[in-house]
Amino acid sequence: MCNVCGRSRQSVHGNRMLSAEVITLHPRFLLLVEDDATIADLLVYNLKRAGYEVFHERDGRAGVHAALSYDIDLVLMDLMLPELDGLAASREIARHRPDLPIIMLTARRDKATILEGFEAGADDYIVKPFDLDELLARIAARLKRSADVPEAEPDVPSPWPVDLMGLTVDSDARVLKGANGETALTPKEFDLLELLLSEPGHLFSREEIVQKVWHHQYSSGSRTLDVHVRQVRARLEEVGAAVTIYATRGVGYRVAGQ
Repeated sequence: MCNVCGRSRQSVHGNRMLSAEVITLHPRFLLLVEDDATIADLLVYNLKRAGYEVFHERDGRAGVHAALSYDIDLVLMDLMLPELDGLAASREIARHRPDLPIIMLTARRDKATILEGFEAGADDYIVKPFDLDELLARIAARLKRSADVPEAEPDVPSPWPVDLMGLTVDSDARVLKGANGETALTPKEFDLLELLLSEPGHLFSREEIVQKVWHHQYSSGSRTLDVHVRQVRARLEEVGAAVTIYATRGVGYRVAGQ
């Protein structure tokens, strides 16, 4: 539920953008990949005023890295980018995170380019110059659709011993061993996995995890926990583990069988 206060009509056209203010109770995280500093600054400013948390990257390669490293809810992707263009970046994101909505932003209006954007994995397409009210409406619609898709709930097995379905955790060496070999964990990666494995299937809240692993109060704007979860998931996949970490959006994480 959002309360809209004093919202005026806006547009992105050259340097012209008026302000908007939307107050949200549960901030969503957007990734803006845009190399034009003027457009990027105006969008970041107005998107934050609309209640969103915004990450900004200036090239396609950095955009892909951010999309796959952080708990992003939606991507705003420019088409013409350095390092990796928006089409290639969208393909890479869609390959790894097919559930992540992508809205493509571009000055090109030809049908072939628009179709190519959709084929690359974009969910929507908006042409510059655009009206900010329209962009905000499209963002809200895409986020609502993604939120309406229920997260698959795996069958949670009964608690495991230290040797978990072929996964061995060496607490002394902080090493993870599985069917495909072994990998070392950083201290915080190990502490996070150790906590989640202490009660397999139990949903730990974000606040509880941060307090027990980092020993400080949880901050809703911090993505440290999400980054570490992604790193531990990658370690589990690397060693061929039959378990992984599942998220319940806005609540927390748990370990269960795949």
